[in-house]
Amino acid sequence: MARPQGEDPAALRQLMARTEQARTQQLRVLFGTRQRMMRGSFVVLGKKCGKAGCTCTRGELHPTRYLSASQDGRTRMVYVSAEQAATVKPAAERYQRFRRARAQLVKLSTRTVALADRLQHALTEPLATPRARRRTAGPGNERRGGDSGRSRGGRSKPRG
Repeated sequence: MARPQGEDPAALRQLMARTEQARTQQLRVLFGTRQRMMRGSFVVLGKKCGKAGCTCTRGELHPTRYLSASQDGRTRMVYVSAEQAATVKPAAERYQRFRRARAQLVKLSTRTVALADRLQHALTEPLATPRARRRTAGPGNERRGGDSGRSRGGRSKPRG
């Protein structure tokens, strides 16, 4: 039987291979994360101190470090001291990198499944059904009424 016109299975296999290579790269990021992470984003915001003669009153705000994270549907900001910033910032960056890799992994996994479905469709041939014979009314082709010896339930019922 000839394969129906559709997508090229070889091209679909190549797409799947490239998708799996990209998945492997994202898995390397996940597996390669060895150090502890800190949930949230490290941010630096400008803040006024309130002193009358300070430069922040003229617009030169003091840099203030925070760890920003969502908790119970609200954004929470936790102050990070200058001493803590050396460990909090890289830990938060690892967390962000990990989350991006995870999100990408979900997309690539979904794409792999979709490509597998398309490949299956491209390779599947429909079963050729034989053409039905037309019945013509004639001697010997009349339908007989009544029970033809079979019951509808599949089991023979004793007649009695």
